[in-house]
Formats: sequence, structure tokens, C-alpha cells
Amino acid sequence: MNSAKPIGQYLVNKGIITQKQLDEALQEQKNSGEFMGVILVKKGYASEHIIAKSLSEELGLAFMDLSKYSIEASAIKLVPEEICRKYVAIPIYQAGKNLTVAMANPMDQKAIEEIRKVSNLNVRPVFSPISEIKDRIEREYGGAGPVFKESPKEVEELIEVASLAPVIQMVDSVITKAVEQGASDIHLEPEQKHFYCRYRIDGILRDYPELPKRYEAAIISRIKIMASMDIAEKRLPQDGRIQLTVANKNVDLRVSTFPTLNGENVVLRILDRSRAFLELNQLGFPPETLKVFEKAITRPYGIILVTGPTGSGKTTTLYAALNKINSVEKNIMTLEDPVEYEIARVRQSQVNPKAGLTFATGLRSMVRQDPNIIMIGEIRDKETADIAIHAALTGHLVFSTLHTNDSASAATRLIDIGVEPFLVATSVIAILAQRLVRTLCLHCKKSYTPTKEELELLGIKEASRSSDEKFMLYKEVGCGRCFETGYSGRMGIFEILIPNDEIKELISRKVSATVINEAAVRAGMKTLREDGTLKVKEGVTTVAELLRVTKEA
Repeated sequence: MNSAKPIGQYLVNKGIITQKQLDEALQEQKNSGEFMGVILVKKGYASEHIIAKSLSEELGLAFMDLSKYSIEASAIKLVPEEICRKYVAIPIYQAGKNLTVAMANPMDQKAIEEIRKVSNLNVRPVFSPISEIKDRIEREYGGAGPVFKESPKEVEELIEVASLAPVIQMVDSVITKAVEQGASDIHLEPEQKHFYCRYRIDGILRDYPELPKRYEAAIISRIKIMASMDIAEKRLPQDGRIQLTVANKNVDLRVSTFPTLNGENVVLRILDRSRAFLELNQLGFPPETLKVFEKAITRPYGIILVTGPTGSGKTTTLYAALNKINSVEKNIMTLEDPVEYEIARVRQSQVNPKAGLTFATGLRSMVRQDPNIIMIGEIRDKETADIAIHAALTGHLVFSTLHTNDSASAATRLIDIGVEPFLVATSVIAILAQRLVRTLCLHCKKSYTPTKEELELLGIKEASRSSDEKFMLYKEVGCGRCFETGYSGRMGIFEILIPNDEIKELISRKVSATVINEAAVRAGMKTLREDGTLKVKEGVTTVAELLRVTKEA
């Protein structure tokens, strides 16, 4: 029997849709051949859950929310994938001679009979939303080849809708506003009933007005087209790149897609190539730390490490350092992932693992290019570390990064990945640890009298203050110029460890990072927390912000 009309009529009788809406849906179904439920949802007449629940009540069939149930692997083996896709149905579990099957249309007797024949079991149909069934089919049957791809007709439709003026305008607006607000990343996040957008500004994610859910596929397709990505591929991660001019700025967008339960998550990393390089003295270095670091980067050979978590400004510091020492007399070469900004007269390369160009293989070839100075984006393994150390010990100045919480941990990390302790002690000439703190908005920050706890944190004893002394700190307020956050921009906080004879001896003996840190402090090193405390006292940032970025340091 024709199951589409009864389903529609049930919904009319239930008051979920009107007769006029049903007639329109029936007319569209004659042309498209789609499920009635799909058409009603697409037109916005009813949601999938409401349709499925209402019909289950009307027909006396169970409703099953697939997100709350696991599917038996043995049940999946009973019904071929092509039948599940054909009828939008998926077996859930077997109980005796009964097989429970979630179906988009549990009244489809033809589907029930075919599933009964292939499984040799009685079929117990239950209602489930169409999108949930399709998603579970993809996840449970998993698949290589065509199941991950849109059909040629669907690809053609995606290209068509992605070229519509409203879609182009929405994508352009999202990117333009992100660049204007100084965002480093754009996140497009699909959920079952929403399509969220967030910007990362000054290291913190902030909500952007939600995008229309109905345009989700078109917006993502538009971005993928711009990034020369495969718009038919939705079930595998992809990477792409967009170059464009936004607000009179030359901008690179590194695009990454990742499949999730509710669709493709998209992240766009914004690289503003028109932005001028920051000088070392603009990064927030305390005068003494800057003096020590500038002396280290002028050494003829050795390894200089910059450490900190992702997003702590390591690359910016390295670029500023290279820019400082760049001259016609020096051959500077870099191997990065990726190359974020171009530096004049510096030979910059980008890793390409698919082509066999890793940090290790690239560094091995680079040392044969007669460099004076080498910058390698990150030391990730023993092979890369060994080559970097060998280069440092044979007359090259090597810059690189490590993901450690403080400077002392960098030495122990190299040892942990397999480098001989005496080689670490011999080759490493400086370790700079850093974080980025948000700086207070100059237009709205407000002074206040700190609490006793805050004073103790800053190393100030209340009893040491005279009764008429008013020691003030500042806190964030929020105004139009800082988008109501109270903060505008970021600044680095730093600690630099220069291995002296005692520290080299400790490294050679494989002592803990704590012991190395204590020796560095005795030798005069100012810690991250101490540098941050100075900036809090100066009214540059807040106690809360300092605690946020140094809680693990």
C-alpha cells in the first residue's frame, strides 16, 4: 500500500500539520519521491522527533531515541547494508525469534517483509527519526567508498546552493567580522537543531550570532569550495586553504573539517599576512629577561627552546627573534608546520608528511644547505631531537619549541624522549617558557582595593603597608570598545632558564624538573608567576587572568 498518504493523514488527524500542508507535501513527493517525513521537516512543518513520536502514539508502535541505545553487533550482521539504506531502517537487537528494527516508516510492509526474509526472524518495527537512523547506518556499517560520498546529483545541488547570494553573504560576513575583531580562529559547530558559530579572540572562544540551521550544508559547502576541498566527502577529515583580501588585509585561512555526530565541524585558522612583525620589545618581556634572551640569540651555536602550551605565542616569539638577528651575513632556514608568516631573506619550508618531508627528514637535509641558523617548528620525537642536537654541536644556532609547562621541564622532556642527558646539558643554551595573558581594556578598567588573599598571592604582606598607603589593583569592566569583555589584546609573561654549571650537572644526572627549577631560581631566574605578578601590580592584567594561565606552571 502507499504508506506516504496514511502517514500524512495521521499527522493531520493529530493536529501536527494542516491539510493544506499535507497537500503541498504530497505534491512535492510526486516530484521528488522523498519520504513524507523528510519533506515535512524540510518545509519546517514539523520536527523529526514530533513526527516520529506522534505517529508512534497513533499507531501503537514504540518510539526509540537511538542516541540513548547501543546496537547489538550480532543484530547488524543479520540485515545487509543495502537493505538498511534502501528502507532507512536499522536492526537494534534480537530477542528470541524477534528482531527489533528502527524504521523511518514502520508501516512499510514491503520493507518489513524483506527484512524478515533476510534475517529469518519476526520483525518488530519501532519509530525513530530519519536523521538518527541514517547516522547510525553510517556509524555501524562504516564504510569505505561511495557510502561516504554524496551522489553526483547531490554534489551538483550543493554547488548550486553554495553559490546563492545569501549563502555567499553569510560566509563573507562571518569571515570579515572575525578579521575585524582580531579573531585567530572561527568555529562552525553543527548540533541537532542549531548551527553555532564562535570566534577565538585573545585566546578565549566567544559566541557569534547563531547561523540559520537550514543553511548549514550550503555554508559548509561554500567554505569547502573556497578551500578547494571535496564537498562530496563528509565522513572523513579534510584540510584546505583560502587566500583572500578582507578589510584591506591579505588573509590566509587554514580550513579544517572534522565529522561529528551532528555533521561536519569546521575550524578556520586566520593568518593575517598584512600584520607587521612584532619586535621582541613589544612582546611583554621584563627588561632583564629581554636582555638575557637577546644575548642568547646572538650566540654562534647551541639550542634555544621556547616552551608553552598551544596558543601561548611561541611562534610569534620565534619570528621576532629571527627578525632581530636576520642579516645578509647569515643564512637562516626554517622548517615549520605551517609557515605562518614570510620573513624576507629567510629560507622557509613547510613539513609535508604525505610527501615524506617530516621535521626529521627535513632537518637532516637542511644541515647540508650551509645554514648558520635553523628554526624547526617543534621537536616531537627522538630522531628530530638527535639531529637538532648534532647540528647545535657542529656550529649551528638552532631554535625550536616544546610543549612543556615551564622551562625546567623542557630539559627533562628531551631526556624522556630518549636523548642522552649529557647531550642535553651540552647543547641547550637557553630555555624560554611563556604564556599569554589578556590585557585590560584601557577605556574601562577599574581600580579596586585587593583582598588579603590577593595580596598574599602577589607576595605583599598587609602588615608591611602603612595605614595611609592605598595599594590598588585593577579589574575588568567591559565596554563597547572591548566587546564587553573588559580585555583588549594580549601580552606575554616569561621565564628564561640559562643553564649554568650547576644546572648542567643536574641535567646530566637526570634529576627532576623541580630540582632544576629550584637551582634556576637560586641563580636568579624570575618565574612565570613572578613576571605575571609584576604585570598585575602594574595594572596591565588581573589576578584572575594570571591564575588562569599559570595554574599548571
